Amino acid sequence: MTIKIAGERRDSVRAKRIITVRHRRVKHKGRNLEAVWQWSLTKDMSLSGLLFVSALPYEVDDIVELQVVMSGVLDIFNGYGKVVRVVRNKDGYDDVGVKYVELKSQKRPAKSLVSGQN
Repeated sequence: MTIKIAGERRDSVRAKRIITVRHRRVKHKGRNLEAVWQWSLTKDMSLSGLLFVSALPYEVDDIVELQVVMSGVLDIFNGYGKVVRVVRNKDGYDDVGVKYVELKSQKRPAKSLVSGQN
């Protein structure tokens, strides 16, 4: 099922999909981090970003490394995203909205977001 609500700021139509996502914060308030990977589930996804549930606190503008894999085989997204929204849900966890900003290359690591290099 896809959802598009009039007046939304999203770049693309989102679809309700529950898929396992591995995530970790790699940049917070301009500082690079070496955070531990966390596992979670997506709530919805689109071509430009995703919404996932997190037990750990994220803040708007954090840079997150994401690995979304379906059935352990098909890479749906492997790269970096920028946190654009954080909302506490009724269960006490955070719903974290992320906009994709960079795919990880298989040939070379994507250093521009993490280290500030272009």
